[in-house]
Amino acid sequence: MVDLSAPVMHELTGRRLWMAATLEGENPAAWLAGGAGLLEKRTQESGGGRVLGKGRGATRALTVGGFSGVWRHNRHGGLMRDVLGDRYLSSVRLAREIALSHQLRCWGVATPEVLLAFAERRRGWVRQDLVTEEVVGAVTIFEAREDEDALAAADALLEQVFELGLWATDLHPANLLWQADSNHPEGGMCWLIDLAGAAMRMGPLRPQERIARRARFARYFQKHAGMVPTRFQA
Repeated sequence: MVDLSAPVMHELTGRRLWMAATLEGENPAAWLAGGAGLLEKRTQESGGGRVLGKGRGATRALTVGGFSGVWRHNRHGGLMRDVLGDRYLSSVRLAREIALSHQLRCWGVATPEVLLAFAERRRGWVRQDLVTEEVVGAVTIFEAREDEDALAAADALLEQVFELGLWATDLHPANLLWQADSNHPEGGMCWLIDLAGAAMRMGPLRPQERIARRARFARYFQKHAGMVPTRFQA
């Protein structure tokens, strides 16, 4: 286990800010005052409005504290998507995701560092924004589904988080990134992204739970590509 510095929380009436200790030249007071508006401005200035994802999980590029970051504005999925949109009762879910990301990184799981996060209460509801470090040059495991090195790394990462006890309902091939690197012993690194709603169990996942998680992982390939890589076939 590695001892890493957790993001520091700052507060102002109706607003909460989490900022990584690794950021340089960023003023917490300015971010608390600027909030999502400052994120929008920084995105246009440093990221050119570059969109990095699609659909509800679409993210945008920006530079913060010398890091290339990825900005995600949180929105509900599933049945609550059309009812609540981006409105939350509190900042608890965002705080849990930040804490979980830090915990996993301390345990050696490759997941991007949380650079900055912001929660603001307006008219009784909380809006949430999260900025994580960009995994430069990466593609999703779904996109890399014909690369055996990528699939092997994804397989190993699944086993790693299952053994740690991570329960992530949205763990699918588009939420794992493959960063190819010819100098890496395994040909590259596999990264876990989007921890929204995930949580740690008291112990490793049971065999049947792992089978179920893997089956869901495989169904994503089948649904979106019409095939399942041999490694992930039952």
